[in-house]
Amino acid sequence: MFEIKDNFLPTEEFTHMKNLIMSHQFPWFYNDYISGKEDPPSFYYFTHTLYSEPGRMSDWFYLFNNFLKKIECKSIMRMKANLHLQQNIKRKNKPHTDFNFSHKACLFYLNSNNGATYFGKQSVLPKENRAVFFDPSIKHNSSECTDAKRRVNININYF
Repeated sequence: MFEIKDNFLPTEEFTHMKNLIMSHQFPWFYNDYISGKEDPPSFYYFTHTLYSEPGRMSDWFYLFNNFLKKIECKSIMRMKANLHLQQNIKRKNKPHTDFNFSHKACLFYLNSNNGATYFGKQSVLPKENRAVFFDPSIKHNSSECTDAKRRVNININYF
C-alpha cells in the first residue's frame, strides 16, 4: 500500500533544503480548509505550490531538481509544500484522494513530529528526511501534531 524510505536525501542536500523551506524567507499561503470545503473553521493550513499543471509556479522549485531525478519522475501533476501548525489536541483530518485516478505520490517530511499520515488502518509518523511512496487515488489523511511547532512536508503527485 505504501513504501517508506528513511534518510532519502544525502544529509547535506536535505539540510540545505530544510533550512531554506523552514526559514522566515520561504513564503506560505493560507488555506481555509485541509480536506474539503466542509471542514470546520478550525481546520486550516498553509501551502506553497511549487508546480501545478501547466508548469512551475515557484522560484523555489529548483530545490527539487535532484529529488525529482531520484524518484524517477517523468511528469509532475502537482507539487506543494504543506505547513500545519501545532494544535493543543491530536486531530485527524478527513480522508481524501488527491486525484481520482491511479498515479504516484511522494510525501517527503522535513521535520519529525507526532502528526501521522494515515493509510486506512496503518499510519506513518513524520520523520525528517523520510519519503513515503503511495497511490494517492486511494484515501489517506493527515493529522495535526502536538509535539512540534509545525508539521512540514512536501507532496508530489507524478507519473
